[in-house]
Amino acid sequence: MFESLPFEWFLLLLRILFIVLLYFFLYQVVRVTIRELTTIAAATSGGEAVAQPRALGRLVVVDGAESDLRPGTAFPLQPVTTVGRRPDSTMPINEPFVSAEHAELAYDNGRWWLRDLGSTNGTFLNGIPVTVSTGIRPGDVVQFGRIKLQFVP
Repeated sequence: MFESLPFEWFLLLLRILFIVLLYFFLYQVVRVTIRELTTIAAATSGGEAVAQPRALGRLVVVDGAESDLRPGTAFPLQPVTTVGRRPDSTMPINEPFVSAEHAELAYDNGRWWLRDLGSTNGTFLNGIPVTVSTGIRPGDVVQFGRIKLQFVP
């Protein structure tokens, strides 16, 4: 009977360890869920939400392709603007040739930078494919899929 005691203790230790890890996992899930819900609530309440920075520039539609975007429609840019089909993108564009997470425009050191996020149909600057983070200037034409927009400061 004494020979089976250490193995039983080992099984008991494994069971306790499993329960501790299970509770730790559940704690992490609840913690992340609460953090995400409070962020969403603050953003949608309009009350004590973080102040939105003013627009530093805008992209004006030149050619909306077959989307519902009309030429002249302006999208204000934030310091970091994400472009894509996803509704939570800073600049959502509902067009089949635009990826869910298509591109990113970022304002850094007094200059705008354009970066493709691995889109299927590519991001172009003045007709040239963007493969690395590229600086853009006023008047440049940015293309996401088939949509063409002009950068205006």
